[in-house]
Order: sequence, then structure tokens, then C-alpha cells
Amino acid sequence: MIYDKPIIYTLSHVMIGFVGYFYIELLILFLIYQFSQLIMNKRFFLFEFKLKEGNSLQHTLYKLGETVVGFVLAAFIHIFSSVIRFLP
Repeated sequence: MIYDKPIIYTLSHVMIGFVGYFYIELLILFLIYQFSQLIMNKRFFLFEFKLKEGNSLQHTLYKLGETVVGFVLAAFIHIFSSVIRFLP
């Protein structure tokens, strides 16, 4: 694992990607939020309510990768469920 963090953060990023498949505005806000943290060189931990110094492009891309996993999962389920409806 590249970052040792509570699983709730990974799950929240995946969930944002999943829901963002259906509500693109959420993905846009998440991208703005993530790149704002990168530019300010800070990280906000929602579930601990802490603001910490230090951020990197690698860390940001890792979080965005987790979001992509959720997005792809939602797309797969959406497409698969559409195919199932047309089967006899």
C-alpha cells in the first residue's frame, strides 16, 4: 500500500467515483477540491477533522485513481444491468 490511511478514506473516494458516474457535478467538485489541496500543499482529513501540511502529485493521483475505480465500477454495473434487461 502506498499510503497507510484508514480504509474509510479509500471507500469515500471510491464512493465519490461511483456516485459521480450518475452526477458528474460531484466529480467536477471533487477534482477542484483535490487540486486545490495540491496547490495549497495541504490535506484535509474529513473523518479526523484535521488539516495537515504536505501533499504531492503522486498522492493526489492515487486518490483520483481510487475515484476512477468507483466510476468504472458504476459504469460496469450500469452497462451490465442494461444488457440483462434485453436477455430473454
